[in-house]
Amino acid sequence: MSEKAQTYTVKMVDATGLSAAQRSAAELRFRMALELGVGGPDYVVPALQACMLARSLLGDLTPEELAEDDYSAEREVIALWENAEDKAIMTALKPLNRDMGDARFEINI
Repeated sequence: MSEKAQTYTVKMVDATGLSAAQRSAAELRFRMALELGVGGPDYVVPALQACMLARSLLGDLTPEELAEDDYSAEREVIALWENAEDKAIMTALKPLNRDMGDARFEINI
């Protein structure tokens, strides 16, 4: 029996000047690009949770400790998530053709 993937929601916040349709389209573009970036919809929540865990494990380390090979897996997990998220943001905002200021996407599990 396969387990059902955890669901999540995406909400664009602090996006002043957008219509509801523009905001909804940007949220959909973000979601689709993020899912593509992490390997599919079933991997978004586990990838986000892995990134959050890796960040918490590295949070109290000195820069010298962070550079050690012992933490390369954690650094890789964070980099993979951040790369997928950055690409998703660019994909979502590019069609709007304007500076979106403080706009961001919140992912809620």
